[in-house]
Amino acid sequence: MSNDNQPDKKTGDGDDKKHDLCPKPPTIFAREATGLVKSLTALDLFNVAFGQVMPAVGIVFIVSFAAYAYTGSNMFYGFLLGIPIIGFGPALLYALLSAAMPRSGGDYVYNSRAINPAIGFMSNFVFTVVVLGFIGTAATLFPSEFFNVFLSTVGQVTNNSYLVSSSSWFATQTGEAVTGTVMVVGIGLLTMYGRSVWKFMKVLFVLVMIGTVVNIVFLAITPHSAFLNAFNSKYPGEYNTVISTAESQGWVPGFTAGATVLSLVYVMASFTGFNFSVYSGGEARKASRSLPISVIGSLIVGGLLFAFWAYGIYHVFGYNFYSAANYLYTAGKPLPFIPLVNYLFTLIPQNPLVEILGALAFGLAWLWLVPTDFIPIIRNMFAWSFDRVAPEKLSYVSEKTHTPIYATLFTIIVGELLTLFFIYTSVSVAFANTEILLNIAFFVTSIAGILFPFRVKDVFEQAPSFVKAKFMGFPVISIVGIYSAFIEAFLIYAGFANPLIGGAPASYPIAVGIVVLGFAIYYIAKWYRLRQGIDLTLVYKVLPPE
Repeated sequence: MSNDNQPDKKTGDGDDKKHDLCPKPPTIFAREATGLVKSLTALDLFNVAFGQVMPAVGIVFIVSFAAYAYTGSNMFYGFLLGIPIIGFGPALLYALLSAAMPRSGGDYVYNSRAINPAIGFMSNFVFTVVVLGFIGTAATLFPSEFFNVFLSTVGQVTNNSYLVSSSSWFATQTGEAVTGTVMVVGIGLLTMYGRSVWKFMKVLFVLVMIGTVVNIVFLAITPHSAFLNAFNSKYPGEYNTVISTAESQGWVPGFTAGATVLSLVYVMASFTGFNFSVYSGGEARKASRSLPISVIGSLIVGGLLFAFWAYGIYHVFGYNFYSAANYLYTAGKPLPFIPLVNYLFTLIPQNPLVEILGALAFGLAWLWLVPTDFIPIIRNMFAWSFDRVAPEKLSYVSEKTHTPIYATLFTIIVGELLTLFFIYTSVSVAFANTEILLNIAFFVTSIAGILFPFRVKDVFEQAPSFVKAKFMGFPVISIVGIYSAFIEAFLIYAGFANPLIGGAPASYPIAVGIVVLGFAIYYIAKWYRLRQGIDLTLVYKVLPPE
């Protein structure tokens, strides 16, 4: 495999005249240079990955769902175990592949070159569809589950009755639609203006991290009695009633090692996003260093914050109460309060600044999700277009802003449609299998890691030395790929076995349809390009230009 985009051309007067008279044959790629600029630092890349992993988003649901799905699971120990056992293998694989092939599209490039073009496109298409769903989900939940809580908290702290009363509007369908639309369209347009969106994410990083640290420290140092007294004064007798009711419904107090190990399925779900930086690999400065730092760093920092947050939750709310309450809540049993951490947090007497910063962390983290979703989607569509699988307009890059304009506009439109779809319909099966689909995509990348040294030999030989490392004569990256494949296969199985992750069986045809659609798009594009005199198989014999 060569990095040259086209076969060598003869030169000379006769050939020049021939090319003047005959139509120029189409190039392999959409053009000879991407138009993108290598402007992203390790911090930028870490930001887009960590912003997706962000514990302030996942902690609200992961600890709650695990209490129901795996009664007896302790997520503090689960996260500490999950970082090395279940997270590090896939993360290390992405770090190695991104260092060897730093290109826009990330695993689309890895998988299509190391395995097969159709499989590579399908797996990346599945990933992209899922992340498009993330945009709609974030835009829906931000106003109704988090921004309204933040406004109400500020109103209570400042004795502003207007903020308290108006906060409920954001939980209405109209409030969700207006706020969600502003989020999707506003952030989408921001991604068009050069580094604007990256600067915006840096601001969010600072604010959310301040709130996160304040929240974790506050929960860790606040005695359980402070929450118990506050809770009992507002909900007399409910604390013990919740525990006894949950026991009568099948919940078992205390935690076990077995349930904690099984909960690693949820741990890996919370780590989703560790790889989001690799899709901007073509814009990375010092890619062989900055991309691995962003991937591994987001996993470790995010995982530790998850663990410390889980510890604080159990410490101040009480392990048995919190687990029992969320067991009932997830099972759909009526409760006089919402047992999610962002709601319970506001019940504890605290310094007003601490309360506001804590609420701000939960709210802005969801806002942070949207640009971190936009960026990989846009880069993936750009990569498809550059390889001529998608319409060439999607790879157009503005000379002024150095951003893919049409790919961004398309993402805004689809993200907005999904937001309205989620708000105004009760149909949720379309995205009920997101974790299964993501793990299928990651499983394909694991296979690419195994095959990379053998199928893409010239690129492997030119990769950084740590990528080419061998153990007893066998490539380390292939060993990592085998381990990662084992992890992803386990997660796929666990997803099907757990309805909270895999969704109802009625939703499986939709998931299969997304996979089939990915294959169909590739083969239709191949047929269409062949009619234009372009053989797509030649595209996948080389890496796209940087």
